[in-house]
Amino acid sequence: MKTEVKEIARNNKNCELRLGIASWDDGSGESKSIKYTWFDKNGKAARGGEFPIEALPQALEFAIRNGYITL
Repeated sequence: MKTEVKEIARNNKNCELRLGIASWDDGSGESKSIKYTWFDKNGKAARGGEFPIEALPQALEFAIRNGYITL
């Protein structure tokens, strides 16, 4: 992911939410993703946690429907 904007995660001040160009983008800059980023013991951002921004509404609805989170 090429990070364009980030903020501290509300659930853990040692983690970040990042938005930007997806790692699978074809070079057009049109594929966007979101990533929950945690840091290793050396302070480097860990890999993983990236998914298409378009999948976010379904992910939230899925978690709400199954009782993992509430509005």
